[in-house]
Amino acid sequence: MLIDSSKGIVRFKVVYHGIAMSGKTTNIEQLAQQSGLDVLSFDTKEERTLVFDFITKKIKVDGFTLTFSIYTIPGQDIYRDIRKMVMRGVDAVVFVVDSSERRLSENKEFVRTLEGDLKLYGKDIESTPIVVQYNKRDLPDALPLDVLQREVSIPGKKTTEAVALQGKGVQETFDLIVEELMEKFRKMVG
Repeated sequence: MLIDSSKGIVRFKVVYHGIAMSGKTTNIEQLAQQSGLDVLSFDTKEERTLVFDFITKKIKVDGFTLTFSIYTIPGQDIYRDIRKMVMRGVDAVVFVVDSSERRLSENKEFVRTLEGDLKLYGKDIESTPIVVQYNKRDLPDALPLDVLQREVSIPGKKTTEAVALQGKGVQETFDLIVEELMEKFRKMVG
């Protein structure tokens, strides 16, 4: 979080984290489309995120202009060094879970990956603002929500459901992470 009190600007870095093909890029594409923003992407030939996707979103709150630099990470293990680089300076995380039963073990393992990525920069999973988004709720093999919440959860963190391809739950997820960041910001400035 960078605060420029003379200009009334607060900058936050939000990273959409999770396994490959969980819907991280789709989330920020939908968020960008709903807000009239452009997405900067670096994709492979298979249209999978190679480096990261990026948008900047601004909102006004309490006399401040809040600027959110929103990134995705590549979920493939071969790009772990890039993922770690993108996580540098992160203020908040949206952890995107693929709801399908066949991806359950990958999702569970990636919670540990997130924990390690945060530790690399002196952060921990408990104090970092995180929202867990259960995406792809429309899939025929989507696990029941109670199973996902039991198996792929981060204790004490808010959760939401989404079908990012349809834009469902995308803005709601972003609003939740903004709430988490604003709570942390207000505690800092008193």
